[in-house]
Amino acid sequence: MSDRAPLNAPVARVVREIFGSVASLAVVGPLREEGVEAAFDRLHEIDARLSPYRIDSEVSRIRDGVLSPADAHPETRWILAACEALRAESGGLFDARVAGVDGRLDPSGYVKGWAIGEAHRILISAGMENCALGIGGDVAASGEGPGGVGWVIGIANPRDGATALASVRLRDAAIATSGEAERPGHLHDPSGGVARSPFASFTVIGPAIDRVDALATIGWLEGAAGIERVDAEEGYGALAIYHDGRAVATEAFRSIAI
Repeated sequence: MSDRAPLNAPVARVVREIFGSVASLAVVGPLREEGVEAAFDRLHEIDARLSPYRIDSEVSRIRDGVLSPADAHPETRWILAACEALRAESGGLFDARVAGVDGRLDPSGYVKGWAIGEAHRILISAGMENCALGIGGDVAASGEGPGGVGWVIGIANPRDGATALASVRLRDAAIATSGEAERPGHLHDPSGGVARSPFASFTVIGPAIDRVDALATIGWLEGAAGIERVDAEEGYGALAIYHDGRAVATEAFRSIAI
């Protein structure tokens, strides 16, 4: 007997505000309230500790020079170390130290994807194996979705946010997009200025939400070389949309596109 969800299986949905954005949870099967609350409690814990928009967070206090990184929570120190590793990997393009709107510390380019992954694991552990959790267009999905063929995720047209440019089917995979459509001016280059890219948007799919989120940011900043970077990483694929509307997709992306 197949364990796939029946076609058009009922989907329970939960929508809440978090990280200055909206989190959307979709679950096929029983909605286990304790697990849902634990997942959102974890997101709020991360937000309280790592948000650059909360003046009392550890990230803000480090940014403002009132807290030494050495005295921060171990999780904060781990996040800063992960961002430093991404800075080295990207040759300085991904630099959380100057990523904020004021050219100062902002690790959000890694934190959001990592946080989604943290909450998604809690949901799975609570028995909601067939679910999708997204924040601001970045989504981690597990199971076969409501139709037994994967979770269908649309990719917004950066030139017209009301329409989808493409869709993919995710099974135990994640997707993230970087660009200027949703938050103009939020990506900064290592000099602290507003970053520029040949791409209107850069989308990455792959098995780990924290990695796809980081690769989406790096790829957008890197330009054409970012497509090659993602294509060379096993299990990951990219869709790059140029400002003139041209689209370039890697084979791994095309393999799950609808």
